[in-house]
Amino acid sequence: MRKAFSVVIACLLSYGFMAPQEQPRELRGLGHVLGETAEQFFSVGSVGELVRACDKKDWKTVKNLTKTIEQQAKGKGKEFCDKVATIKQGATGGTRQEYGSSGDSETMRADTFTLDGGHLVKIRMIYTKPIADVEGFHPKSFDELFAGLREAYGEPSKSYTEPVISPYGAKLEARRAVWEGKQNVISAIERLGEHGQTEIVAETLDEYKRDSQASKPTNPLQ
Repeated sequence: MRKAFSVVIACLLSYGFMAPQEQPRELRGLGHVLGETAEQFFSVGSVGELVRACDKKDWKTVKNLTKTIEQQAKGKGKEFCDKVATIKQGATGGTRQEYGSSGDSETMRADTFTLDGGHLVKIRMIYTKPIADVEGFHPKSFDELFAGLREAYGEPSKSYTEPVISPYGAKLEARRAVWEGKQNVISAIERLGEHGQTEIVAETLDEYKRDSQASKPTNPLQ
């Protein structure tokens, strides 16, 4: 079941839909799957390439690689490498860490990876939906993303809407969908408003339960 829920959304939405049994079971280009060790996470794909460039003090390569890392676009190479080293040290030591990247600029997607207990436990992808079309960019709507997930995993375990109020006072219904597995969970969350977004979250079952508990209101009588 773990393979069935290894994260494929990025390559699925970038390269079109295929039959569920034909789906690759990794994030193409990033190459990360839920449950992999922190050592694996920092040794493969663009993250591994960046870590090796930092180790060699290859600042030119670091600069080129950090162009794809949104929150570090303004930072200096050495300062960024120091930050990555700190995150890696903490993650491999078992502490909870987050590593963020811009993901895919064409589809306006940003990624955040959460590592805890020495393993990758969550992959969070935020797809921005601008108000107007932007030349050279091809953002994904909730409908497109939902269709891709349904094509890969079938009908969601549950789908529902949540009422939200727009900045102008309008009442809107934001859509939610969840695909539950025995070990992993995938969620699609629509964020409405002036700066609309769709959030896709793939996480281990333990992480999903952790998030669910954290979002519950506290009973002051307990």
